[in-house]
Amino acid sequence: MPRPQGSPASAPTTQVVTGRVLFMDDDPHISYLTGTMLENLGYEYDLVKNGAEAVQYFERALNLGRLYDLVILDLTIIDGMGGEETFKLLRELSPKIRAIIVSGYDNDERAQQFIIEKGFIGYLTKPYRGDDLGRVITEALGR
Repeated sequence: MPRPQGSPASAPTTQVVTGRVLFMDDDPHISYLTGTMLENLGYEYDLVKNGAEAVQYFERALNLGRLYDLVILDLTIIDGMGGEETFKLLRELSPKIRAIIVSGYDNDERAQQFIIEKGFIGYLTKPYRGDDLGRVITEALGR
């Protein structure tokens, strides 16, 4: 998927280190806004709309030796493979994968379940702003 052009009026200004990120969400508006946030934060990124595309992009990156530093996966994808199932497949390809799960549920217990029990290294609640995204990525990458 090509990178979106332009930036919304509320573009974040947080300065963060660079890296490669794969972002999955089935909502084009959320993908556009998140892509703009990632760009403003200094990250190289690819946007995909479902789990099958995420696996395809991830495999291609592995084959080219251009691994993603982090994947960010929406928990629920309408008519497609969601974040939890996608993460399992990606982990089979690369056991050391770092992944953040995104959900519309703001629940600390649910976040801990995904982080502790399922192997994600971060949890992001929708809606989020650029500062929230930058903080979670920085924490996930340990920078």
